[in-house]
Amino acid sequence: MSSASRSSPTLATLPVFPATHIMGYLDIDSLWNLACTSRVFMEFVQDLKIRTGGYHVDIQQGLYKIHLPAIHYYYSYYEEDDEYLIDSMDKDYKDFQSLFPENIDVLRIDATLVNHFHRFNQECTVLSVGEHPIYYNRQKMNDCSTEQIDLLLNSVNFRKGLALNGPKPLVTENEKIFNIDWLHIKNCTWITPEFIRKLKNKIVFLMDTQQLTEGDINQYLKDLKNGKIDNKNLQVIGFNCGFGRPRWNEEAILDELDTVRGVDQIYKVEDYDKRIKSELFLGVVSDTGDIKIEDSFDFTRDDGIKISVEFICRTVRVYIWNQKQNQDQDKDQNMEKDTKKRGHPKDTNGPAAKKSCL
Repeated sequence: MSSASRSSPTLATLPVFPATHIMGYLDIDSLWNLACTSRVFMEFVQDLKIRTGGYHVDIQQGLYKIHLPAIHYYYSYYEEDDEYLIDSMDKDYKDFQSLFPENIDVLRIDATLVNHFHRFNQECTVLSVGEHPIYYNRQKMNDCSTEQIDLLLNSVNFRKGLALNGPKPLVTENEKIFNIDWLHIKNCTWITPEFIRKLKNKIVFLMDTQQLTEGDINQYLKDLKNGKIDNKNLQVIGFNCGFGRPRWNEEAILDELDTVRGVDQIYKVEDYDKRIKSELFLGVVSDTGDIKIEDSFDFTRDDGIKISVEFICRTVRVYIWNQKQNQDQDKDQNMEKDTKKRGHPKDTNGPAAKKSCL
């Protein structure tokens, strides 16, 4: 009596649980290669719904990188032809997304691709344009006109943040930059007092603001105090003077603001999103959105909201405290009783600044 031959089991014929367990040991490249072998494996990997976190996509002349920070995965591709490079990046991202359906958290487009800005139409949480000048010390940079940068800003759907990193000035007054939640601009030699009054952002950091004087910032703070700045969203705004001029004159910026000294305060960023750390929108901030303000000059807005002004090296940052915390009058009174000196030690989005006799 002959016995019937039995075929050896394969991954495709294994029950779901053992197959899932085995795939748990495979890295992204292995899962991708496996999925490409057959439709069965493609659908199986898709059904696993592997959580990879959002994508970081970087593209510059000759190179693009696809990064999944949550699982420490990198993929890069080199190509001298810029048109083919952009097409390949778009195709590879769509292929990755078919298996691991996450959105682009950060899309970084290098200024060397200025002549191809019209080719980008992705969606992302944060759009970053340009890079640090150190990367361009051996090549001549093309100028980027206002029309070209506007073309990019209008075609890419960035939902929460925009960073214009240069290295040359990226001059634009595109409507989208005034309303995005987080805004960071380097090489702000073109920024004027009128420009910053138009801002409706939540978090702003402007670097190399050579055209802004201490008097301009002082007037901005006075108008902020008197309610003349029409931005109810503003939480933090920072101004960096750059290395081409002396550091900020603190007395000139604080002139006639009637400030008191604040010490060791904890400012909480409202509706904190960790993706804000992808660019220099804020200074040092914890993973829960806490910012320690060791030393500040505080004053109270006409509506009772406290404002803190902090000087660190070549940067002055202005914090508008959380209005919800200011409504807690009992907490305010208790903290006022405990505070016998200038400032509000260990204050968390706390009461309006109180004048001190010291």
